[in-house]
Amino acid sequence: MTNGDKFMNKKTASLALLALLCVTTLFVFSQTSSQFPELDKNGKPLLPRPMPHLVYSPTDLAHSGVALPASVGGATPNTSIIRIGDATKMTVFASCTQNFDLVMTVYTADDQGQSNPNFIVYNSYIIATNMGSGAQQAFLASELAPTVTSGTLGAPVRLPQLAVSFFEKNDVATAGTCTDRVIIGY
Repeated sequence: MTNGDKFMNKKTASLALLALLCVTTLFVFSQTSSQFPELDKNGKPLLPRPMPHLVYSPTDLAHSGVALPASVGGATPNTSIIRIGDATKMTVFASCTQNFDLVMTVYTADDQGQSNPNFIVYNSYIIATNMGSGAQQAFLASELAPTVTSGTLGAPVRLPQLAVSFFEKNDVATAGTCTDRVIIGY
């Protein structure tokens, strides 16, 4: 074996050792939490987020063309529960065939660090009353007061909340349907 071959073997061994140390260091620093991450609607961890917004369709919310009973105060069922623990802003797009009240249900969970916690209803808040038929919006945020595109603003609910769902209450004695969408910002 020549001196050049010995030098190349030492150089190759040094580079391999350096690469192994880098990989080990990256692996150690990537293990920052023993708690399960908060999951999005698709069951994927929310952090790091590829986009600053998460969009929930009517299908995601199980709230597309949902019947609104023909009685004053009759209500649609709740949308699916949305985990919004780290959210800073949220817009609810509600569209009904007649005037309605938009209501938000807030949830708690003792086991919130788990990937599938048991949510418990904390309270329901009327976000707005007498919202007009057709597409309407309600905006909720952490630092701004809520706003709505029509109707009268109800409870001044702000973020953060652990988890929420929505439903509509009928303002008139006419049957109709409602569809919801939600966009959440982080």
